[in-house]
Amino acid sequence: MKQLMYLSIIALVVITIPFSYNQLNAEQGSLVVSDQHGHFDLTANKSQMSVTAETEHELTHEDIVSVMDQFMDQLVQDTAEDYRVLNYDTMEQLKESFSNFASSDVTNQFVDYYYEEQNDGLYIIPTATPPWFIDGVDYEKVEVEPGHYLIKQNNETEFDGEYTIVIELQLKDGGQPYIMDIQYE
Repeated sequence: MKQLMYLSIIALVVITIPFSYNQLNAEQGSLVVSDQHGHFDLTANKSQMSVTAETEHELTHEDIVSVMDQFMDQLVQDTAEDYRVLNYDTMEQLKESFSNFASSDVTNQFVDYYYEEQNDGLYIIPTATPPWFIDGVDYEKVEVEPGHYLIKQNNETEFDGEYTIVIELQLKDGGQPYIMDIQYE
């Protein structure tokens, strides 16, 4: 009777989940449901029932643009006329604000270059922004291992001249891009 109940639950899942591939093994009480984004296993037996999910995310162009814009938006802080930062008082506070989307190595590389902490607060050093990823310019994207990518873009701007930026991104849980490293060639 329990086996029939488990198989009924499995059949309900097969009917209600619109995936491209469903496989039901009635003898073992298991169901494998796959789609283009993930792999889900539903296993039922006399003693237990479990559901596991392995989600595969693909880094999209929108993800790359979003995380690079987010980094630059955070790097360029609002300041008073004397270049004193308005929203953060210390380097530590500013660096912590990058923690959800960039490694401390990357954050330190840029914040230490563009900011200085003084007795009365945090100041931006007036200079141009760094050569950066440019949306609309072709780039190479290589997945070096699952969820870990290298982005390489050759650019030329009037101010920076020719440069190549190499960005190492890793997808965090939930598929959010995280900047691991930025180098220039």
